[in-house]
Amino acid sequence: MADLNPEDAHLALDPAVREDARSRLRSIRGHVEGLLRMLERDDVYCVDALKQIKAVNGALAKTGDMILRCHLKHHVVTAHERGDDDAIVAELMDILKYR
Repeated sequence: MADLNPEDAHLALDPAVREDARSRLRSIRGHVEGLLRMLERDDVYCVDALKQIKAVNGALAKTGDMILRCHLKHHVVTAHERGDDDAIVAELMDILKYR
């Protein structure tokens, strides 16, 4: 299997996508901190905590989808031209096992 060229391995995000992802992750951080505060209290209903966890999962998935879309656009569609077909396929299979 071919290795990816280190020069091609960079975070290829459009500036608007990068800022959107950063904003989303800051918001997610706030939600996680809120969850930690919820777990320190005895008067929080389990379902409320679960709803917040579900919201964080959804926000992380949306952010991951944005970054994946950029990866596909900037790296995957040009893999054949670079001769990185096998490496890109292996990389994507590795990513997909966590979805």
